[in-house]
Amino acid sequence: MNDKELQILRRYFPAAAVPLVAEAYENSRFQLKFKKPRNSKLGDFRPPRDDDGICCITLNGNLNPYQMLVTFVHEFAHYAVYMLAPKKYVEPHGDLWKLTFTQLLQPYLKPEIFPEDILAALHQHLHHIKASSTADANLAKVMKRYDSNPSGEKPLTVDDLPEGSVFKLANGMTFKKGPKRRTRYQCECLDNGRSYTVSGMAEII
Repeated sequence: MNDKELQILRRYFPAAAVPLVAEAYENSRFQLKFKKPRNSKLGDFRPPRDDDGICCITLNGNLNPYQMLVTFVHEFAHYAVYMLAPKKYVEPHGDLWKLTFTQLLQPYLKPEIFPEDILAALHQHLHHIKASSTADANLAKVMKRYDSNPSGEKPLTVDDLPEGSVFKLANGMTFKKGPKRRTRYQCECLDNGRSYTVSGMAEII
């Protein structure tokens, strides 16, 4: 890996994790792309379109370094599972993927890479792995502590608002916050009068 590529990795990942990410990249056959923020996902894995093509991992470029690393390992696990059986259907987040994700994450679970609170949340996450780190409310909440907007302030989320508050999300829809249902809130959309469940980790604009 050349200096330019290493500089790109240093821009997005925790410094102590860069050698491991670089090794994974060099020893595999996939493209790694950083994309504009997508509301529907943090990253994805794309198999090749033809037999001669290569796989692609995309990551949202606005993620904090720790979320970026976990998302990379998540998608790299999809790549590893795909390479085991490229012609067969494998359940996307089934037992094989969970085992692979757990194994691939282990080398990164060090205090020099992750802060103590994220390490604790990750160890807990590995006991009950979900399809996305954002689906794990505790892990998502801890990760959010390390987000920042251009002013350096922490973003405001639905969790931060009192019940009855009116707020707008990045999709442009305006809601009135209602009661909490486990990890999501029952909210009324003031644009169309419909009821939606909104994640407590959703950022307010």
